[in-house]
Amino acid sequence: MFPMRQLIAIVLLFGGVLRLSAQQTTVSKPASITVKASILQEKYCRADADVFTVSLKLKLEVTNSSESTVQLLWPLVPWVGKVASSMDAAESGRFLYEQTASHYPQETIHFDRLKIESGKTVTLQSGYDLVARHDPAFSLPQSVSAGSYGLILVLKPEEEPPAQLQGSETLQSITTDPFLVRVPSRPKLAVCEAEGETR
Repeated sequence: MFPMRQLIAIVLLFGGVLRLSAQQTTVSKPASITVKASILQEKYCRADADVFTVSLKLKLEVTNSSESTVQLLWPLVPWVGKVASSMDAAESGRFLYEQTASHYPQETIHFDRLKIESGKTVTLQSGYDLVARHDPAFSLPQSVSAGSYGLILVLKPEEEPPAQLQGSETLQSITTDPFLVRVPSRPKLAVCEAEGETR
């Protein structure tokens, strides 16, 4: 048994650690960033007899609603795509599947830090590809058939950025709000050349 005086000291010390932890959590909380995505262009690319690719060119509006200026690492590319059966399902976190992309940069990437002042918005562009099935009955994991879907993208650097750009003051990941993607049942297919996802 601890003497009462030591027990009180331990309780007070533990309470102080909890308060300090709470303060540190508040200070290190990420800046309040929202990312609204809208589709600038949608192409349907020929793949094989069973599937095609829905190639999206996206406008990203990145808004800083915090009280301080934020530095955003750029370019970032979609690393994870979360596909839901509807916008409501995406907003509530119920996804049909989540797909993590693989990236193999062909050349060294030049990263910049974009300054987003408090209350300001910057507009950027990116892209994303969905695999779609001609026949809904055709079984293929991580693909969609004709219909409307809610999509959320998580964007990260395509390769490890230089050490001087990796500080805690620089955002290296952003997540879009859910946005709507419509996949037609009889798309007009084109032969699409491979393009970079971020321009």
